[in-house]
Amino acid sequence: MSDTWRPMPRRIALARLLLVAAALVGARCRSSTSPTPAPAPAVCTFTITIGMFPIAPPTPGQGMVWTTYFAATILPSQATVYLVDVNAAPSGCLTSWTAVSANTSAVQLSPAGGSGRGQVELFMPANLGAQRSTDVTIAGQRATIMQAGR
Repeated sequence: MSDTWRPMPRRIALARLLLVAAALVGARCRSSTSPTPAPAPAVCTFTITIGMFPIAPPTPGQGMVWTTYFAATILPSQATVYLVDVNAAPSGCLTSWTAVSANTSAVQLSPAGGSGRGQVELFMPANLGAQRSTDVTIAGQRATIMQAGR
């Protein structure tokens, strides 16, 4: 009976081999039926500095952080324009921001917002009355802007 054919042990051996192989492949793949979530957008930080008009002489405070400059400066009573740069980090950040003046007759802003890197023009009309101040918030950073009176 040593020449008897034994099909069961070979089938069992093959089945076991396939199960082991499947277990090894499955341990590496760990596939899932649910989609991989998209990475969260990068958290952006903003630095706002005094910019310069390309056709004008250098702006006082050019390159300074705007809150520091305006905290230490009383602007003249005549009409004044400043350009501020909104710098977003990391590079490629597209987070939206707003530019808001608490008193639009004292400080006018253009544009009223943007996303990522941008510029805002601050226009202070001539002040014919007493010294005045108003709060301006750009990209979540607030500065008090003071303008001398006549």
